[in-house]
Amino acid sequence: MDAEANRRTATDRRGLGGSAAAYIAFCGLGLLSRFVPAVFLLFVAYGIAFPLVWAGITGRWGAIGFSGRALGRALLWGVIAGVAWGVYTTVVFRADESLPSLWSLQVALAAPVWLAIMSPFQEFFFRGWLQPRLQAALGRPVGLVVTSLAFTLWHFFPQFEGTLTATLPLSSPIGVVSVVLLGLLLGYIHQRTENIVAPWVAHAIGGLALVLIGRMTFIQYVP
Repeated sequence: MDAEANRRTATDRRGLGGSAAAYIAFCGLGLLSRFVPAVFLLFVAYGIAFPLVWAGITGRWGAIGFSGRALGRALLWGVIAGVAWGVYTTVVFRADESLPSLWSLQVALAAPVWLAIMSPFQEFFFRGWLQPRLQAALGRPVGLVVTSLAFTLWHFFPQFEGTLTATLPLSSPIGVVSVVLLGLLLGYIHQRTENIVAPWVAHAIGGLALVLIGRMTFIQYVP
């Protein structure tokens, strides 16, 4: 039994190399998309498709949280966490400026975009694929923390602060701490539910909150 456990531990630790390579590719595509906008589509496709292709090849759909088990519970966790994070975002990052042009249209567009694209391309990769691998190699607490730190670091590849679509002060101390806390929250509810639906829904609701308070836009209005 000890020999089998040692073999699995060694296999999990060897998987750290693959995890690092996949993460570097994720960050690299994100950074390149800043200079070549068309790459952003490839970047998003990588975040969504890579975990799905991996699960399809290995048959380990449950490993990345694609499971119908306790789906209602996972959805409830996602809604509660998402609303809580939305309240936090509103309190901490609400700007004094007026809401952007076409605000109602921005919100209407943001809901499906965050649910179908923005949240999945992050959550499938970080909580679905990366976190379970790091937890297997490093243990659940350490794996959760390392994933959250990797999630935070990625937000600077590319740097989202100061872009036309996002005005969050991510490079400020409160910005960095907030992203770390978000990563821990999303990772924790994924641990509790073992279902990707929880962080998927929570992140989508949190992202929608950014649009509601005018910190993120999807449509640029030029009068």
